[in-house]
Amino acid sequence: MQRREDLTRQFIASCRIHHLPKARSAAVVDGLRGRGLADAAGGFTDAGRQTRRRMEALTDDLAGPAYDVLSADELDELIAGLEPTADAAKTIDD
Repeated sequence: MQRREDLTRQFIASCRIHHLPKARSAAVVDGLRGRGLADAAGGFTDAGRQTRRRMEALTDDLAGPAYDVLSADELDELIAGLEPTADAAKTIDD
């Protein structure tokens, strides 16, 4: 049982739903299971990993035009301004 809870916790963290109340995050994981995206232990299935990769690629593609209009200097400024936030988010995800 502890292994399942650990896997479920890892799954929730990887989906960035760890901030949700416990009952809501459990419902999200149950919904993913119902779609074949999570297994009984709460980890991603192959279909779940593939879906997540597609979603990440799609959001990257959709965000691209917003960055394309920035000059090199503006892009450097944006990156420098976002680094503290990105570092903080990475710390939380780790």
